[in-house]
Amino acid sequence: MALSLTTSIALATILFFVIYKFATRSKSTKNSLPEPWRLPIIGHMHHLIGTIPHRGLMDLARKYGSLMHLQLGEVSTIVVSSPKWAKEILTTYDIAFANRPWTLAGEIVVYRNTNIAAAPYGEYWRRLRKLCTSELMSVKKVKSYQSLREEECWNLVQEIKASGSGIPVNLSENIFKLIATILCRAAFGKGVKDQKECTEIMKEMLREVGGFDVADIFPSKKFLHHLSGKRARLTSIHKKLDNFINNLVAEHTFKTSSKTEETLLDVLLRLKDSAEFPLTADNVKAIILV
Repeated sequence: MALSLTTSIALATILFFVIYKFATRSKSTKNSLPEPWRLPIIGHMHHLIGTIPHRGLMDLARKYGSLMHLQLGEVSTIVVSSPKWAKEILTTYDIAFANRPWTLAGEIVVYRNTNIAAAPYGEYWRRLRKLCTSELMSVKKVKSYQSLREEECWNLVQEIKASGSGIPVNLSENIFKLIATILCRAAFGKGVKDQKECTEIMKEMLREVGGFDVADIFPSKKFLHHLSGKRARLTSIHKKLDNFINNLVAEHTFKTSSKTEETLLDVLLRLKDSAEFPLTADNVKAIILV
């Protein structure tokens, strides 16, 4: 019995080191980037545990250089920590690095990664970029929202002023509310029903989309998406958003707006069936979330 236990431990130890060696070996040592030592399955994740991510990456960059490789679970990552390499990646090799990483949030919340922030590089993304530069975010369009921004900023100042002296104000909460209101008005227009609901949904969405989630570093392990509860929470948020936007789309479909009052949703609905920017209903809803 004792021999069997000893043999089992020895075999398990040997197996561990074989797996570790296999996981950490480089396919090509000639052109491989420097990287810290890694563990099976989680890769280099343990180097970032117990530290603020950007500081942990800074410490690793000091040791392994301004261009290094990290394996975060199943996700192979290149970490750039110098202006020189950042310029190379963003200009010379921008096409090679243009694709966005897959995330569960992008898949569920933004209609299978079809907004400009999450869409993979290709013909569809190029059409979205052209749509943004020529219609949604043109200089003329951005300037047209100046009075809106000024009005909402003034409302915030007045609200804080009316709260009385000596009363603490949650500035973070108020600024988030300000940004959400400006975005909501620019996208859907003034007098949106359930403005508070819109703000709460946005807050809930940002809470789930931001931060670390195990599902994003092990995208092929579908059971983790359910085990962590992430999929259920994102699906719930998506349903709320979808219902909210569907109601607004229905309202705007039967509403006529002048060019000066045209919201972002109006622009998308106007261009939806055009030959230049053909969009599905889900595309419109995904883009408006940006």
